[in-house]
Amino acid sequence: MNSLLRNRVIRKMPVIAIVFWITILGGWNASFHLYAQTITVRLLNAKSGKPMKGKKVTFEWDGKLNKTVITIDKSGLGTVVVPTGVREFTLLAGPKVGKEPYRIPYLNCNVNPWATIEVSLALDKGYLPRNDCSRISTAAHPGEVVFWALPNPWWQPDMQ
Repeated sequence: MNSLLRNRVIRKMPVIAIVFWITILGGWNASFHLYAQTITVRLLNAKSGKPMKGKKVTFEWDGKLNKTVITIDKSGLGTVVVPTGVREFTLLAGPKVGKEPYRIPYLNCNVNPWATIEVSLALDKGYLPRNDCSRISTAAHPGEVVFWALPNPWWQPDMQ
């Protein structure tokens, strides 16, 4: 009787091993998606260095029409989850909050406003463009991109 039970267990061992590995790998795969890669944008006033709040920033992924719009919070930060397989992005100002979203929301003061930024660079070291509107600078942290901007002048609120 003992040998009969042992033979049954031995025959079912491959099935048990497969179920075990599927469970382990399935759990790993699920936990992998819980820790998706995120990038934080810090929107700063180019002349004062203070955070600009309540604005929107657009991520254009891999130079395609695939875009993600994020809202900057009261501390000047916004976070975006990087889509799977994306290698680079461009940061764009806007859209404008409120009526007429196609209008210019704020002035982009990054030295190269249409720069293509590698996702791996932003995640590993952070990305700090040169401020083209003043000499103020800061440091970027891993996973962070700094965006220099200025509010539209009061005499030309839309600049259009």
